[in-house]
Amino acid sequence: MSRPTSREEEAIPYESSRLRGERLLVLAPHPDDEVIACGGLVAQHLREKRKVHIVVATNGAAQGDGTSREDESRRGVAILGEGAEIDFLGFPDRALGNDVGDRLRDILRSFLPDLILVPSPIEIHPDHVALSRAFCELIQRDRTVFADLALATVAFYEVSQPIRPNALVDISDVAVVKWNAIEAHASQTAVHDYTSYARGLNAYRSMTLPGDAKFAEGYWTIGLPQLRSMSFEQVRAAVAEPPRIDVVSEPVPVSVIVRTKNRPALLQEAVASIRKYPAAEIVVVNDGGERVAVENATLIEHADSRGRSAAANEGVRAATHEFIAFLDDDDLHYAEHLPTLTAAAEPFPHRVAWYSDAISAFVHIGESGSLETTSRQRLFSHDYDPDLLRIDNYIPLPTLLMRRETFLDLDGFDTEFDLFEDWEFLIRLAQRGNFLHVPRVTCEIRHIAGAGSITMLNPEGSDAFRDAKRKVWRKHAELLTYDVIAEAFERQKRRLGATFNDVVDERGRGHHLSVDLSRLEREKQELLGKMQATHAEATSAVEQLNGVKRALEQELNNRDGDIQTLVEEIVGLRYDVENLKEHAANLQRELEMQRSTSTTAHAEIGRLNALLDMIHKSQTWKLHAMVEKLRGRNRWNG
Repeated sequence: MSRPTSREEEAIPYESSRLRGERLLVLAPHPDDEVIACGGLVAQHLREKRKVHIVVATNGAAQGDGTSREDESRRGVAILGEGAEIDFLGFPDRALGNDVGDRLRDILRSFLPDLILVPSPIEIHPDHVALSRAFCELIQRDRTVFADLALATVAFYEVSQPIRPNALVDISDVAVVKWNAIEAHASQTAVHDYTSYARGLNAYRSMTLPGDAKFAEGYWTIGLPQLRSMSFEQVRAAVAEPPRIDVVSEPVPVSVIVRTKNRPALLQEAVASIRKYPAAEIVVVNDGGERVAVENATLIEHADSRGRSAAANEGVRAATHEFIAFLDDDDLHYAEHLPTLTAAAEPFPHRVAWYSDAISAFVHIGESGSLETTSRQRLFSHDYDPDLLRIDNYIPLPTLLMRRETFLDLDGFDTEFDLFEDWEFLIRLAQRGNFLHVPRVTCEIRHIAGAGSITMLNPEGSDAFRDAKRKVWRKHAELLTYDVIAEAFERQKRRLGATFNDVVDERGRGHHLSVDLSRLEREKQELLGKMQATHAEATSAVEQLNGVKRALEQELNNRDGDIQTLVEEIVGLRYDVENLKEHAANLQRELEMQRSTSTTAHAEIGRLNALLDMIHKSQTWKLHAMVEKLRGRNRWNG
């Protein structure tokens, strides 16, 4: 039974994540970021003998000698473990540009990682942000790289700016190794105490984890397909955007024309998305709908509907800036939409239009009345092809930036068209020059069921849809030559062929993956069988050891009884010894007394012997002896 999730757990993990890849790629802006930010996770991968490839973008020479910093980086990674490969791209500090993306593309396609560590897009240092942006934009624009890495996971890491992580990795087992690796960057730790900074952040990151986790690294993870459908600003917001620190030039003024009719709530969302660009002039044209109120905008009210083309044309005429863009009331500009297009226009001023990519969001109105997105697809992402443009439209109007003067010179949208009026205009615009495609997702086209959208009311394949396309073709029939059709068809055929080959390759790769998965599953089962057998053997051994243990315990108990008996006997012997000692002492005293008595007796005997000797020697004794002899003789004779 699963436990309920607390509200805090919706904001930050309360359990450690086992973030692992068979092939780990680390993108580091400077020599030392790879250990300061994610040294723990790298050490765990190296300990488990997984493939690790580290890419250091800059030479770090702005804060030390570049060669010395590379050596420190190698030493630090070696401390984390054996087997890691390191590439030093050698770009100057604070000078990461578009060319870093080309280097990343080659590395990604060569190494084919399934886990990619990238600096978070909300970092403070411009090199960190530039590397993060370069990676995200590469995934946005390069279909081949995306196809090669479609199953990869991206993990954004933190260094100088904390993120709101959705994955916390317990690194307690390798924390000391990480500190030692940071210390290997002696030239940097002499300037700042990076070891203490990292230790403090990692200790803080363990706060919501179980008590045995003392240090953790925080990451914000996302699958590559989901990342490809998000703008860079959306990624920043998801990671938890801090105050903006990007160094930007003065924004180029742009007039944005918004057509609306009876959708006030959607209109407010659209206008709010435009206001993220500070130099935007907003022109709202209400084409016969209920009156609306929009602050700080030019508002044009039509009492009666004049059609979508007429509404857009009047909005452009009311605009005042050199550049114009369009946004219908049910669509959205992302924050980087206008900055991206105006930045693209600056180095390519001779193009007649600049356009980006859009996400198609399929939305319905939920039971609560709020909008609910059911799917998001990147349907509009096509390089400029003027021949194909004459046959079909692949450039949605909200993705476009152009000059107001050019629009007016072409007399704007043809009011005879209320469907595909933008496509018809683009065909005419293409006669003036080339478009520039910027392959980044910067806006959102919403297909809202039941919201009155003209494209939803006339879906692809419907009679009205096909009639409108035929109407465009008829107007520009002179441009639809056989050569144009053949060229467009052949290019599409080549594209489809390349796509088919990619699909075949992917299917082959998928087949190999299936085979590998089957092999891994078989090996897994074999390992499980071995583990079970080992477990059974271990269980048997444990039982035997338990039996030995019990026998030893019984033997010890018996020995304890014998020892107790011996102790009691020893105590008794000690008592007997004391008695014997006392008896011996008594005997000794008696012996001394006997010796004293014996000495006295010997002295008396000596005295008596002396007395006898004296008697024997005296005359009296001699007379007495004679008398006794005589008496004896008489006795014998009688």
